Amino acid sequence: MISKHFFKSSIIYTIVGALPYTSGFLLLIWFTRYLTPAQFGVNVLYISLMYFIQIFSSFGLDAVASLMYIDYRDDQKRLSEFIGTVLIGLIVIGTLTFVVFFFGGFHLFNLIFSENNVLELIPLGIYTIFSAIMNSVFKTYSTLLVYQQRPMRFFFLNISNFVLTIGISLAILWAYPFTLYGPVIGRFVAIAIIAAVSVGLLIKEYGFKGNVNFIKPIFVFAYPILIYGFLTWVVNYIDRFIILRFMTDPALVGIYDFGVKLAIGIELLLIGLVNAINPKVFVIWKEKAISESTVEANRYYNGLTAFMLLLIPAFVLLVPMLVPIVIKKEIYFRAFGFLAILAAGNASRVWYYMFLAPLFYFKRTKALPLVFTYSAIFEIVAGMIMIKYFGLMGAVWVNFMVKPIQAFFLWRESRKVFDFHFNRWKIFYLPVIFMLFVLVSEFFVTKTTQIYFHSGQLLISVVLVWFAYRKELIPFAQKLLRF
Repeated sequence: MISKHFFKSSIIYTIVGALPYTSGFLLLIWFTRYLTPAQFGVNVLYISLMYFIQIFSSFGLDAVASLMYIDYRDDQKRLSEFIGTVLIGLIVIGTLTFVVFFFGGFHLFNLIFSENNVLELIPLGIYTIFSAIMNSVFKTYSTLLVYQQRPMRFFFLNISNFVLTIGISLAILWAYPFTLYGPVIGRFVAIAIIAAVSVGLLIKEYGFKGNVNFIKPIFVFAYPILIYGFLTWVVNYIDRFIILRFMTDPALVGIYDFGVKLAIGIELLLIGLVNAINPKVFVIWKEKAISESTVEANRYYNGLTAFMLLLIPAFVLLVPMLVPIVIKKEIYFRAFGFLAILAAGNASRVWYYMFLAPLFYFKRTKALPLVFTYSAIFEIVAGMIMIKYFGLMGAVWVNFMVKPIQAFFLWRESRKVFDFHFNRWKIFYLPVIFMLFVLVSEFFVTKTTQIYFHSGQLLISVVLVWFAYRKELIPFAQKLLRF
């Protein structure tokens, strides 16, 4: 039975999971005002590059720390040595990452995607590299707190990062308008402070003593996650650089990213809920020693599906009405024309996280590189073709198509270790019907009819959810009211 404690922790993890999106959106208000469209696009590229470097500086240790924590949580001595080994590993790998990207890696990346050297190593590139390394430390500790079931510390640490990022970035931006010092240096200073606090808390709780015996199991578990992280980055971020390569104008990168940032708010809310659900589901599997779906675990994924099907069309309907209140440059409103397609792809994301969970739980991370190799190849090949011939709309269609493709390949690998039994109508057919309806209706949408079509998409979604979930919705609503 879903408990009251689960609702409370879910709210915390969901709110905190949305903080990066919230801070990013709040900063958009000033970035679009105090940066030129070209500078805005270049800042997008620095952020994307930061996430790329972060993959290598973390080396999958964020996932290792959280998932292997479950194995050692009942043995304080081994747990302390394990966490100490992870922390030392982050420091060593972070140092190596800085050396590699400072002495050549950054320039190579820039050369591949931009003939005009849009990205500069000194000084903004250096700040970006350091930000990536600090983010690795913070993300590792933040994820560990989720699996420790410590939502309040998780909340306060992340809210501090949120406040510092906004405050410092805006202070520098106002001092140096129409430069990238505010966005880039603001990110660095905020995350450096939070990373230092995270290291202090880890050392205080677990000490700073490693054990060489942990190196091999950590590496075996981590290196597939490193490859998985790289391929995931390709799927999620390479399109910005392909747009730059074929369309050359950083402003177009900014317009596309603006639309993606709006749509990604949906997935960040989903991730917050998944972060709350996964520890519960893993405990169910562990206590019952099973490798198959259960009714209790399926309830979580059924609920996520219904939530997403209602959230997506409501989001698409409201965003074009609300965003112009705070963002005034009309060049960015071009993103509203493809927002519905970007958002609709998220209807398949419950599949993604449902099929991903067993691979992490059973530590079958070796399957992840294979899964995401297919997705990354599709993203690169389709992205180059579609963007070259169809511009930004080509990137939008690739963004949509890659999501169910990822889920399909995850299902192929996950079913080798886990038997899935779920209500196909609720989990599969409803999202498919909704996505098809959105894609067909978007062919007829114009600026003047946009609100009517998007209202219709919301109405259809409400009808679908009610038809499939009417038996669960009434008691669920009663539970929320008591909560």
